[in-house]
Amino acid sequence: MGKVRQPVHQKSIATKEKIIKHGFQLMCEKGYHNVNTIDIANESHVSTGIIYQYFHDKHDILIEGVKRYSDEIMFPMLEVLKNEVDLKNNFESALKKMIQKTKEVHTMSENAYRQLQSLQNSDEEVFQIFKQKEMETTEKIQKILQQQGFEIQNQKERIHFLIHMIDVLCQELSYHQHQDFNYEKMTKETIRMIMCLFYDCTTCKKLRTES
Repeated sequence: MGKVRQPVHQKSIATKEKIIKHGFQLMCEKGYHNVNTIDIANESHVSTGIIYQYFHDKHDILIEGVKRYSDEIMFPMLEVLKNEVDLKNNFESALKKMIQKTKEVHTMSENAYRQLQSLQNSDEEVFQIFKQKEMETTEKIQKILQQQGFEIQNQKERIHFLIHMIDVLCQELSYHQHQDFNYEKMTKETIRMIMCLFYDCTTCKKLRTES
C-alpha cells in the first residue's frame, strides 16, 4: 500500500477536508457498500487521482468522517447540556430538550444514523471509535454536571444509562412507531427514570404523581 500525502498548505488541507465531508455524507446517504471512490470524487469535484493522494481507499475517508462528524448525529444531547445555565434546578426541562433534540437529529439524519449503527456492528475500527467517543461524551457530561453541583455516586455509570435511555426512546419515537404504545407516557416514564438516577426518591415520587 503506497504512502499518502499529509497536506501542509491551506488549499490542500481544504481539499482533503472537502473530500472527507462529501464522501462521508455520500456514504451515509447511499450506504457504505453502494459508494466508490469515483462517486466520492464526483461529489467532491476532484479527480480520483486527488483522492488517492490523501487516502488509501474509501474506508480511510469513512474513518476520518466518523471521527469528525459522528458526534452531531450520535450524541446531540451534549449541546443541550452545554447551554443550560441552572441545570440542577432545571434538569427535567433539560431532559425534555435533550429528547427533542435527539429526536430531531434522528429524523433529519435517519439514513446516516442507520448506516453508522450498522457499521458499528460490522466494522471493528468504527466500533472502537464510537466506543471511545461514547466515553468522551460521558466524561464531558460528567464534567458539566459536576460544575453545576451534582454530587452522586457512580456518576459515569448513571450518565451512560442516561445517554442510552434517551437514544433508545428516540429510536422508538422516530422509527418504530408501535401503535399499541402511548408515546407521551413513554417519554414521561423515561424522564422519570432518568430523574431517579440523579435525584432522591421524593423527586421521583412527585414525578410519578404528576404523570
